[in-house]
Amino acid sequence: MINKERYSFIFLLILALLDQINASLFSVDFTYSSLSFVSHLCFCGCMLVVSHEKSLNRLLYACLCGLCVGMFFTSNWFIKMILFGFFGWVTGLFKNAMEQDHWVQFALVFLMMFMNDLICFFGAKLFGYLTMSFVKWFIHVEALTLIFNGVAIFVLIYIITVFNRYATIKDIRYKRMEKLHMQNIRRK
Repeated sequence: MINKERYSFIFLLILALLDQINASLFSVDFTYSSLSFVSHLCFCGCMLVVSHEKSLNRLLYACLCGLCVGMFFTSNWFIKMILFGFFGWVTGLFKNAMEQDHWVQFALVFLMMFMNDLICFFGAKLFGYLTMSFVKWFIHVEALTLIFNGVAIFVLIYIITVFNRYATIKDIRYKRMEKLHMQNIRRK
């Protein structure tokens, strides 16, 4: 029997580390003279992983993931925890649709990622941390971010689908072996 939660957290940790590697290799150009992108692998992976959970678990897992990402990889742990938790809760509103079609999964996670960026941009703009226009930000940062993470979402959906199928097959085999073991005990 597979402990899906443990493997999910390991998977999300790997995605967070990949986000950090991408941030180190392809840092954001704060002069905004060239194109930049921000990797959201952990956010997208978290939304895809928690979409299969029950409502309270979904909220708590997403908040925990946001807290860990915020504490260990960025400096805004509270904002990350709130945003991850909010969007983790929102995935529950579309749970049935997300389980039926991969295109719906892609569209919803992509939209949530974009909304996450918009909330961060307008929050920073509101508090005076950013002075650039929305169009400049969208062209220099968000456009490449959406393209990169759009492709990454398809890869993440594939990986999670393969893992879920593998876990289902393992569970069926485990139950079958358990049933055979119980039959052998009854025969003795």
